[in-house]
Amino acid sequence: QDTAPPVLLEAEPPMLCTRFTGRRIALHFDERVKVVDAARQLLISPPLANAPELHVQGGNTVVIDLQEALAPAPTYSFTLGEAVVDLTEGNPASGLTYVLSTGDQLDSGAVTGRVLHAATGKPAAGVQVLFHAAGDTAGIRRGRPLYAARSDGEGRFTARYLRNGGYTLHALGDRNGNLRFDLPLE
Repeated sequence: QDTAPPVLLEAEPPMLCTRFTGRRIALHFDERVKVVDAARQLLISPPLANAPELHVQGGNTVVIDLQEALAPAPTYSFTLGEAVVDLTEGNPASGLTYVLSTGDQLDSGAVTGRVLHAATGKPAAGVQVLFHAAGDTAGIRRGRPLYAARSDGEGRFTARYLRNGGYTLHALGDRNGNLRFDLPLE
């Protein structure tokens, strides 16, 4: 029985590359893989208006086809969650994040924290942590966040590759995946 998750061997363009101008990213794994629940699992920061298409090519390569050009200068992180699993046993390649920059350098800011449920004080797992411009109190309802992260099972989150600056953070149980507070139960 296969209990080992898929391992990323190589990426095109290479991980942590700069001056990226393309629309295609290829992630090569050590075994045959499939993509599951990409719409919920994939988290791109800074968020894109149009979700990329993910598909498997040649059995062991996951291709991310971007549906729009990336903005000039930011560092983008593609957190795959548990979207990539091995073909035979479904072991997820958990914790996989691919990073690139469209600018001359990688942004180096980072924020770590823990999200607790306001009513219970218990860790809030699987919620979106949204970064808006400092002082932007309406962005959670109407705008798109500058960056996003997801809390783990203990409510912990880490957002890396941020531009230096000030941010207003919101934690959101985003039921419809649009990174906005727009449903009654979110």
